[in-house]
Amino acid sequence: MDGLTADEISAAVGVLRAAGKFDDAARIVSLTIDENAKDEVRAWHPGQPFARRAMATLLAAGKLYEARIDLAARSLAGWDEVKDRQSALVIDELMSAGDLPKQDPRWIAAMAKRGITDFSNVLCLPLTVGPVSDPALKGRRLLNVPCVDRTGAGNNLWGKPIENLIAQVDLSSRTVLSVTDLGVVPPPAPTPSHAYADSGRYRAVPKPIEITAPQGSNVTVNGGQVRWDNWSFHIRLEPRVGAVLSLIRYDDHGTQRDIAYQLAASEMFVPYMDPMQTWAFRAYMDIGEYGFGVLASELRPGEDCPANAHFLDLAISDTKGAPVISRGAVCIFERPTGDPIWRHSELLNNTAEGRPNNELVVRMAPVVGNYDYIVDYVFDRAGDIDVRLGAFGIDATKGVASAHLSDPTAAQDTAYGTLVDPRLLAVNHDHYMTFRIDMDVDGTGNRLVEDRFGVRKLTGEGTRKSLWQVESRPVSSEGPITTPLNAAQFRVESTEKTNRLGYHTGYQLMPGHSDVSLLAKDDPIQQRAAFSGYTLWASAYAKDEKYAAGLYPNENPEVDGLPKWVAANRPIENRDLVLWYTVGFRHVPRAEDWPVMPGLWHGFRLRPFNFFDRNPALDVPPVDVKAAQ
Repeated sequence: MDGLTADEISAAVGVLRAAGKFDDAARIVSLTIDENAKDEVRAWHPGQPFARRAMATLLAAGKLYEARIDLAARSLAGWDEVKDRQSALVIDELMSAGDLPKQDPRWIAAMAKRGITDFSNVLCLPLTVGPVSDPALKGRRLLNVPCVDRTGAGNNLWGKPIENLIAQVDLSSRTVLSVTDLGVVPPPAPTPSHAYADSGRYRAVPKPIEITAPQGSNVTVNGGQVRWDNWSFHIRLEPRVGAVLSLIRYDDHGTQRDIAYQLAASEMFVPYMDPMQTWAFRAYMDIGEYGFGVLASELRPGEDCPANAHFLDLAISDTKGAPVISRGAVCIFERPTGDPIWRHSELLNNTAEGRPNNELVVRMAPVVGNYDYIVDYVFDRAGDIDVRLGAFGIDATKGVASAHLSDPTAAQDTAYGTLVDPRLLAVNHDHYMTFRIDMDVDGTGNRLVEDRFGVRKLTGEGTRKSLWQVESRPVSSEGPITTPLNAAQFRVESTEKTNRLGYHTGYQLMPGHSDVSLLAKDDPIQQRAAFSGYTLWASAYAKDEKYAAGLYPNENPEVDGLPKWVAANRPIENRDLVLWYTVGFRHVPRAEDWPVMPGLWHGFRLRPFNFFDRNPALDVPPVDVKAAQ
């Protein structure tokens, strides 16, 4: 389950070169572990031999290919062309595409209208174009390229957009296909900064508050294997989705019990709500088009994570096949919450018992353009797993004519966003982050149970007229969950194992943020992201069904991925099943989001439900354990 090492990356590239599939003109988009079959992994015991395979996606001679490589045999096991699809972008494309408009006379003339003839401070920021249905553009590798003026800018490149001007480029031919100029908008005057020196520095410097482990860490990290408290799991880092947690288990008094086979991000859909031609296409698939792992930022000790955290590196291939190490892409640390994991004070006999709660956090922070995301997987001592998504960074901004809401143009300018500075608008948008949750609750024989709350009217004696009861039913086949999440609760339970009272052991999915897309179902950007129309989906397990918008969402105009798979209506009762949960939230910007946003957290929880025979945190030691003994 480990990700590819630098040596394995080099070996895989060597196989491709020896087979004549990778010359100097070709580029590697992605090179990752080709995961072993699930039943093989579950049956494996230490000491047994196992296969190691790699999967590569390549661009060669204007075509897209998939390669499968047997690392042990040093041989090419598969080679297929992928037709009518565009792969994710690669870094060198993003770096070079911004220079193409600067050579186009149409773009140069449009810049001259804005009084800009020296382009040394003009930074062009290539963006994916969304679904492409125009036959004339079929097969082209497209990017839309807006630009910003970074004159005087320090740490904020988003404060002076060169508005109403955008170029569309074809990466394959390295040409500018079109230049759209909707008219000159005067640039915002201030140069924003979020440096401490520019903050005003009114607040007193506080005394240090630190998370320390003076007697050593309780976390054990051995390669990809992590152990803490009663938890164990495997972690690897993928270029596309970032952190992948596998084989999540809980030590229940000496028995290693399965909870989830795999937990990872799947796709992120971010549509902006501005109908202008230079904005309407902005509906990104941050994972499938760019890559959370590729864009993972280095986590800083003492700032992003406690200084005593464990830091993991990510080995990826660059476009030419050389292994590159991304340092500190994930951190793992424990922290006290300051809250009790349980407590009770009994006034009748003057007793009080409580236990402190500590958590284990697995964290990564991909940076996709102006947005910084933090993805946390948090384990506590009572068997809970919190999945949390933090939104940080800088708002995507648009230049407008209005400097104040009293200006005559303000109503029109602020129809789709919020003024955050004079002549600068932060545009309304959504975030839909889908997580793939491959549950194995006490094994693979599971079912999804919906507990509805039915109101029962009482007709007997007494003044009470009504109450609610739980009405449980298994979900028999895959698809979106259409029951409102506040009208029921949902559990994955074992069909084979029961606890001591006879209940089937299970884990509940507790919803957190659950906004769904409001876009029209026939909107092309919504069709490509149809998974965002529902918060919760269930599907039958399939090894290659991992990405909610499909394997290649870039430019794809078709419905693909999760909605396409579940159209088969496969049975999921007493089967190996997968849940898909979308953390959805709308962002109406505010003044406080500028020039850099305070973090806002969203998420959901996986919580034991009759999984244990009693409170699993009952044996958590007290603070003063010696006194308690």
